[in-house]
Amino acid sequence: MQIDWGEVRTMAFTKPELEGQTRYFFAARLKYSRFMCVSFHTDMREETLLRCLIACFTTIGGVPWVVVTDNMKTAVLGRNAQHEPVWNPAYQKLAVECKFHPEACAPASGNQKGAVENLVKFVKVNFIAGRTFHDDADLAEQCTEWLSHVNTERPSDATGQEPVVRLVEEQATFSALPATAQDYGFFDCVVVSREGLVAIETNRYSVPAHLIGRALTARIHATRIELFSDHELVATHVRSREQYARIITASHFEAAFSSKPRGRVMVYRDWLCDLAPAVSSSVRALCHKRRADMKEQLLALYDLAQESGIADFVAALELAAEQQMYGVEYVRAMLAPPTPQTPEESTHVRVNRVLSWVPPQQEVERDLAQYERYVANRDHMLDPVLVGRGEDA
Repeated sequence: MQIDWGEVRTMAFTKPELEGQTRYFFAARLKYSRFMCVSFHTDMREETLLRCLIACFTTIGGVPWVVVTDNMKTAVLGRNAQHEPVWNPAYQKLAVECKFHPEACAPASGNQKGAVENLVKFVKVNFIAGRTFHDDADLAEQCTEWLSHVNTERPSDATGQEPVVRLVEEQATFSALPATAQDYGFFDCVVVSREGLVAIETNRYSVPAHLIGRALTARIHATRIELFSDHELVATHVRSREQYARIITASHFEAAFSSKPRGRVMVYRDWLCDLAPAVSSSVRALCHKRRADMKEQLLALYDLAQESGIADFVAALELAAEQQMYGVEYVRAMLAPPTPQTPEESTHVRVNRVLSWVPPQQEVERDLAQYERYVANRDHMLDPVLVGRGEDA
């Protein structure tokens, strides 16, 4: 099988916001049957290439013995002293796990994969030319219909047969797809920073603190990140699609908290804020209104979240915030089951029951104001000029 990328600038989209955008297409062609696989994308990143290959193997029903590519950086990093390809580690790992032999053309020798070079031109002339597409979904749908025609109905100029007919003969020589193909995690090597984080794309993910400075293996799946030390799975995270995000599992830092107790509060605060926007707003309000016992509050809120479950905790905290009640005692009361006498009490009644035994917010703010005045007066009393004069501040 030969693979390559094609590029279409100013794609003929009719949707106004997509007008003039560029699209790239992955093209693969089996040399014997001339069976084709084509898919359109917004980038040509390493992960895009690997997932395109796996999708292609799934479509043709197995893995061919050899996959030929040019010297694209997502597959070939360069050449060694013997002019042999230095493979991209992720591409090489896919080749090993799918059991195909990777082969690269000699530099500046694209004619060595003429079948797919011709396919790139064929896509532009036979599919793209003269068509318009509303959006990417319409582009994908029309491409699927076109592939069905050229693979199953139109005889190949090179063989005189429909590609799907000769594909049956080829399939007998294919290797089976590995069991992990449907949920493939492509390979990367990462190093744990001094903060106990590893960088993947633009985001950073936490690992246990004792691994600081170690090199780990990352398997990057479509929806999750798995991190391994040797063959031991040390961390799993939901994959973030944001930019420059920190994805933290607070328990990863427990070993470091004994020497850095303030770090526990900071990590727990960040973890709470990442749960939901409403939680982040509530935590900010709590830190402002209850600064005197902020540390105890954050630690208790984290423990309560672990104890009650994330979904229930977030719902209870949102309910307390709606009533402008900030503190773990309010959230705990919201999580408490209703009394047997009032199993279906309304939110209003439940809030009043909470308020009957929890300090009013006004008292909390009054205590905070008194504390702030105390701090201001203390600084005045310690003024070295006044102390030197013996004046009574």
